[in-house]
Amino acid sequence: MADKKAIILGLDLSLACPGFALVEITKGKAKILAVSHVKTNAKHDYAVRGRVIESKLRTFLAENKGERVTYVCREKYAGKFGHHSIFTAHAAADRALHDFGLLPDSCKPIAQQSVKKTVVGKGRAEKPEVEEAVRKITGYTGELGGADSDESDATAVALAFAINEGLITKEDE
Repeated sequence: MADKKAIILGLDLSLACPGFALVEITKGKAKILAVSHVKTNAKHDYAVRGRVIESKLRTFLAENKGERVTYVCREKYAGKFGHHSIFTAHAAADRALHDFGLLPDSCKPIAQQSVKKTVVGKGRAEKPEVEEAVRKITGYTGELGGADSDESDATAVALAFAINEGLITKEDE
């Protein structure tokens, strides 16, 4: 399956600072095409913050030809029912994805610890470790949004899917 070409949209959704990443898989190698994030204002209500996330993701997809996306992958929400902020972020992403004809979950959502275990090698990896692994796998040298951003986490979601599906292999394996 390593010869298959794919473009994966990785989403690390939260209400505070969701991250988005487009990762191209060609001939078993991963390449970051684009990353972005948006930091919402905690003083705004959920409805406004959801619209900000939706708008940013819609713009990200438009700027990066979202219609080429093969898979949409996100972290699996594992919290308790009633945590409305995460539902707001997911609904916002779903609205933006819908506008581009993308299925919200064309791949099964992946648990956060599974993403980290697959990409970094340990399930409780910290953000700097995730970023380092993302850079090692993709060879990416550009900005990944800084310490408060989830761009590297969004990229890791896409990479975990690609590794799990046999689209790529980690260099250290």
